[in-house]
Amino acid sequence: MKNCMKVLLLLGITYLVFANETYAQTSLQAQIDAAQQVVKLKSGTYKEPIEIDKPITVEATGTVIENCSSKPAVTIKGDHVTLKGLTIVECSDAKNKAALFISGKAHHLEEISISTEKIGLKLENVQKSKFENIQIKGQMKNNGIDLWESRANIFKQCEISQVQDGFYLENSHDNALLKNSIYYSRYGIHVMFSDRISVKENVSKENVTGAMIMGATNSEVSDNKFLENQQNVNAQGLLLYDVHHSIIQDNTISRNRIGIYSEDSSNNLITENDVTGNFIGMQMKKLSKTVLTKNSFVGNVNAIQATSSRQNQIEHNFWDHALTLDSNGDGLSNLAFTADPYFLTLTDETPEFQLFFQHPGLVILQKILKSPPDMLVVDKQPLMTNTHQNKMQKTQAGYFPVLLLSLLFIAGSSSLLYIGRNKL
Repeated sequence: MKNCMKVLLLLGITYLVFANETYAQTSLQAQIDAAQQVVKLKSGTYKEPIEIDKPITVEATGTVIENCSSKPAVTIKGDHVTLKGLTIVECSDAKNKAALFISGKAHHLEEISISTEKIGLKLENVQKSKFENIQIKGQMKNNGIDLWESRANIFKQCEISQVQDGFYLENSHDNALLKNSIYYSRYGIHVMFSDRISVKENVSKENVTGAMIMGATNSEVSDNKFLENQQNVNAQGLLLYDVHHSIIQDNTISRNRIGIYSEDSSNNLITENDVTGNFIGMQMKKLSKTVLTKNSFVGNVNAIQATSSRQNQIEHNFWDHALTLDSNGDGLSNLAFTADPYFLTLTDETPEFQLFFQHPGLVILQKILKSPPDMLVVDKQPLMTNTHQNKMQKTQAGYFPVLLLSLLFIAGSSSLLYIGRNKL
């Protein structure tokens, strides 16, 4: 009997030892700790947070982390970490602040999918890192990608929806946001006190505000689409506050409550933007030394409003409401376009008067009680034609040879098939 007990005890100890060894070999953290350069995580669903603190490449295929702990699902520290192909699902009662937390420099994250009501991707003191094809879906409670004192990072082709702010940058300079898409959030892009920011070729659609740039200098916002941001009384396509020495160029700003709102800003170039179908095309307040040129304002209920703005250069824009006359064929109208800020001044003093926007009585009052000449928005030589419409026509014309060649190939292939069938 004693021998039997000894055998059973020995078997039990052996089982525990091998069970722990098997877990150590299959757990994600064990795989990462054992890796020298590259580790390929096994597919499956794991309920363990992981930490990567050495320069390795982690490749995940069908690997899902379901995280309900108080730690982030993934923590990355140090330098030169590459992470690819991971899916993170956060529990609603997880006490951590971010699904994925990063510090350090020269990291590369690619093809990461995150579902969480916490911050999706939190960066603190991250430098010279690249983030591509990151998908984040939230529950309108926290930011998608949140940067704090992080410099010279690139975010490319990320898709973010149902979060508070798609991108939130604070004290984070020299970052680039390229070809990202943000939907159904508060601010698609929210920049605070960050200089030399590059925002290019992004789509920000059906948010409260497409992009808010605040406290920035020497930045560029170009080739973006800010669309249908109109679900709130404070909605704008693009909001610029305390922005200086920056370029706003070639953006499509369409079907927003206010297309462009700019306040307390100076020395900016706003050019070649297509401002179309907004309730108010552009609203300026305390704007100075800004160049507004070669933009098109089409289909807006009110093209432009301005108050307390001085020393701005407004010229050669296209206004669909303007009366135009080109006597010498130079493409510029001899008749100036003038916008009176009477209604904006009135509603600043008494906000309730917004209910009477475009009311016939207020239109008559505006004509009788005109604003002083120095308060008017005047484009002395508006464009005769919409340059953006011409660009679209040229682009469509560029597709015509390709379309014609494709049709010829289809016709030739169909003829050969028809002849071959007849011979058979």
